[in-house]
Amino acid sequence: MLLAPGDRLRFEPVAAGEVGPARKEVVPKEPSTRALVIEAAPACATVQDGGRAGQLARGLPPSGPLDPETHAAANEAVGNTPDAAAIEVPLGALLVRARGDVWISVDGAAPVHLADGDSFRVEEGPRAVRYLAARGGMDVPPALGARATLLVARLGGANGRALRRRDIVPVGDSDRATAQPSRPSAPPADDAMATIAIDEGPHRSRFPADALDVLLASTFTVSRLGDRVGQRLEGASIPRDRPDLALPIPMLRGAVQVTTDGTPIVLGPDHPTTGGYPVLAVVRRASLGALARLRPGKTLRFVRGA
Repeated sequence: MLLAPGDRLRFEPVAAGEVGPARKEVVPKEPSTRALVIEAAPACATVQDGGRAGQLARGLPPSGPLDPETHAAANEAVGNTPDAAAIEVPLGALLVRARGDVWISVDGAAPVHLADGDSFRVEEGPRAVRYLAARGGMDVPPALGARATLLVARLGGANGRALRRRDIVPVGDSDRATAQPSRPSAPPADDAMATIAIDEGPHRSRFPADALDVLLASTFTVSRLGDRVGQRLEGASIPRDRPDLALPIPMLRGAVQVTTDGTPIVLGPDHPTTGGYPVLAVVRRASLGALARLRPGKTLRFVRGA
């Protein structure tokens, strides 16, 4: 049972042994005849669909793909809806084996047919995150309206955790025709700097007058200290008037928080629902994927949104 803010409840005394252990209600379902068996996976590979909307008031962030454009491209290439569940593969290679006939696409490239027993390897590429979609979608049980994995709450996906060897990911049935492949979302060239569009944040008045100018004039490097909760950036220290925390306010993906030492952190899809670090800026939705595609060590700069 999930309680929302404002719900009322009452505790009643019961005799010892009167109430047994809670049972999880499971809706019976015919087992899927198709699946992908995980043979090897990087540390944080997860199942992600379009996300879990409308749950912030209950303390749950939306989750969903780090790179929405590439996630959608992979799905559309195999005839799925853009928000169907796919496997997100960050910073590493994924090896799967087909159980039954499965059509797959990586990052929106031309679909590949896997016969029963065929293996397929998603190689680590120039972008920080890749997506493996299968026709019919990854048919893991939905949790609170979505199949997206929220690691910090152990919710969705493969029992709320990252995928690991021997996991069996069911693939749904679909009678839709395979669509045309999409052009994968490209990361910047090795010698190029990414440009990330931002808008002014709600705590602008809590910073010195030049803080936003420093953010816009500086070059930042993607740190290795990042995950689905947030991405830390290395570079210029953003000035702050005082080191205290702001009163907690609702957070959203793309918020650029500034820590007490002046380090910017861009919140990701598994962000905390409230936060105390002041928010100097907010990354525009159209730039979220571009930021997610940057591997550690890549550089970026912020620009004002048009």
